Amino acid sequence: MELLRYMSPLSSKVAEKTKLTERLASGRWNVYQKMIALHGEDADMRHTKRFSADMVSVAALCLIGLMLCGFATRGDMYVIIALLALAGLSPFLMVKRLERQIADKKRKLVMELPELLNKLTLLINAGETVQGAIMRCADMYVSNPDKGPLAAEFIMLANRLRNNESFPIAMEKLSKRCLVAEVSVFTTTVLMNYRRGGELFVMSLRSLNRDLWEKRKAMTRILGEEASAKLIFPMLLILFAVMIVVAAPAVMLMD
Repeated sequence: MELLRYMSPLSSKVAEKTKLTERLASGRWNVYQKMIALHGEDADMRHTKRFSADMVSVAALCLIGLMLCGFATRGDMYVIIALLALAGLSPFLMVKRLERQIADKKRKLVMELPELLNKLTLLINAGETVQGAIMRCADMYVSNPDKGPLAAEFIMLANRLRNNESFPIAMEKLSKRCLVAEVSVFTTTVLMNYRRGGELFVMSLRSLNRDLWEKRKAMTRILGEEASAKLIFPMLLILFAVMIVVAAPAVMLMD
């Protein structure tokens, strides 16, 4: 990562000359939308430009490695073909890594939302206004060094409200930044009911919270199953190693 940062100025110029950023921002790559989903608003395409510069840097490093290995192996075709394949696959691997980061962020948003909604419901039920409850929840997260993506989004939302931005507009921006169905349902529920207030609003929040907790339980079960599946291969390796350790003395005695 440090090397990519040092190469970034030159790589940015190459990406600008080749219009790589514009190509990545459109078509099936659609990196611009992925950057919005991962980092939030990106009006000046700052994150997309950085991604395109990193892509140029990685391609340049692959080419440099190709030349060095070519000299070291005296033109071994197998090594050159392998490095050419790696250089060709590097853009796809970077996009796949970006998609995994987005999926991880969305999963964290869904996992964090029920807890946050619990706090909001308690504060509103105690007589706090919706805006006041959001600001107080955001203040709780400010001093937390391990805050997740939803906490960061709520801090940004609270700052917008403190700057006298319209509440519906701020909530719509929250929904667009997160790009998660559960957050969109939450913002829609709040915008439809917050003017009514009272017991009806609290009941709608509680109903939504029950559904979100069920989704969180289902997601937790899926994550547990995925973790168990990932452990199968290491366990097989350990079993194979134990079998070798146990069988080796018997084979040696037979010899």
